[in-house]
Amino acid sequence: MLNRLKIFWKLSAAFIIVILLFLVILEYLAALDIPALGTEGSGATINVRLILSILIAIAVSFILAWLFTKLFIKPSVDKLEDGMNRLANKEFDFRLEEDEKDEFDALSSSFNDMADMLASSLNELKKNRDYLEGIVESSADIIITVNASDKIQTINVGAENVLGYKRMDVIGKPVEMLFADPNDRRAAIDKLRFTDSVVNYETQFVTKDGRVKDVLLTLSRLHNPSGEVIGTIGISKDITELKRLQDQLIKSQRFAAIGQVFTGIQHSMKNMLNACKGGAYMVKVGLAKDDKKMLTEGWDIVQQGITSLTNMSMDMLKYVKEWKPKFSEADLIQLLCEIQRVIKPTARDQGVQIRLDVSNQLPHVVCDPRMIHSSVMDIVSNAIDACLWKEFSGGEKPEVVISAYLTNKGREAVIEVKDNGCGMTREVKENIFTPFFSTKSKAGTGLGLAITMRMIEVHNGKIDLDSEPDRGTIFRIHLPIDGTNQIKEEIDGKASISS
Repeated sequence: MLNRLKIFWKLSAAFIIVILLFLVILEYLAALDIPALGTEGSGATINVRLILSILIAIAVSFILAWLFTKLFIKPSVDKLEDGMNRLANKEFDFRLEEDEKDEFDALSSSFNDMADMLASSLNELKKNRDYLEGIVESSADIIITVNASDKIQTINVGAENVLGYKRMDVIGKPVEMLFADPNDRRAAIDKLRFTDSVVNYETQFVTKDGRVKDVLLTLSRLHNPSGEVIGTIGISKDITELKRLQDQLIKSQRFAAIGQVFTGIQHSMKNMLNACKGGAYMVKVGLAKDDKKMLTEGWDIVQQGITSLTNMSMDMLKYVKEWKPKFSEADLIQLLCEIQRVIKPTARDQGVQIRLDVSNQLPHVVCDPRMIHSSVMDIVSNAIDACLWKEFSGGEKPEVVISAYLTNKGREAVIEVKDNGCGMTREVKENIFTPFFSTKSKAGTGLGLAITMRMIEVHNGKIDLDSEPDRGTIFRIHLPIDGTNQIKEEIDGKASISS
């Protein structure tokens, strides 16, 4: 308020001086006795002295205003202008002098406060920028930005360490130079047409010395504040060593699987050959003693061993063969009815009831009907055996129920085989699909369910089960209604050829 009063008194003094000067000029002109001018009869006269007084007063006022501005206002304005220019030139430590004599000095104080805030904000931004740059530079991953022209704009230390390039080697060059196959870069960019980022895209980079690195690439678009795409940023993780370890693990697992297979083969063949050896001994003794009963019994054991060896050999061929199913649209209801018709007499002779429980609304399923028939038949046969291995009491009767229904919002058909037989222990459930694992000590080869699983897997399906000892087992075969893409293409191709 004090500064405003000072300016007010300065302006008032200047105004009083102008008025006094005006009166002095007016008196001076009166002393000169300058007449008033006018025309006769017009009734109007012009006071020349008054006009001259006004003009002189206006001129003096302009001169005083100019002097006032030059002496009192312009220096402060120039000082503020100089301060703004120095801030514009990034001299953020510049401050105006303050003496609190007038309003311009108060404005200087506000300017300094603004400069302090601006410097503080810029310092904070610089800290955040340095922090983010530190994160990028400290990352062991490969971080590369590319401009809208697909030229490399920045790379981090992680990229230099993994790829062997220095910044000067790659900045401004096409990013395709880093890819083992440039088409991979184009394929990743194509995926960005539908989204702003592509996550875990597996590709390969080439190092400066020509080595190939397996990487997982996450690619994202870069946008400016107005939303315009100005380039891309790629963050890639070197997985070369991980893949090498995975390959070693897979090889070791394969060797372990081969060992398990040979162990299973050896164990199964040993049991079958021991049976043949025992039968041959009985034949030998029967011939020596002319014991026809012993001879016949021994020969039956030998035949059973030979049959078991033959079945195991055929099952092994089935298990290791490359499955090439013939896909078509199959009626599951008709297929399951056929299975029931074929196996029902055998089950009835063994005292097991076979019941079919299916809906009439099931759509056709794209599959190989022979494989699905064989798979379900094998599971149903095992279910009948499970019922025969249990002693039923309390009026309960052995029963196997075959059913089918839709799940997964109608995109998947489930074939379910449920029995109330002996059930499985936890160990049996964990190994039931393992090759050469069998609960049938004499008759089984241990390959039936392993083959069944392979048949279902080529349909892009799966098998699961629930079982409790002495309460029964439920097997479920899950099949996609429309099959895999390969199945669709095969069917469409045949349709187009036939048409």
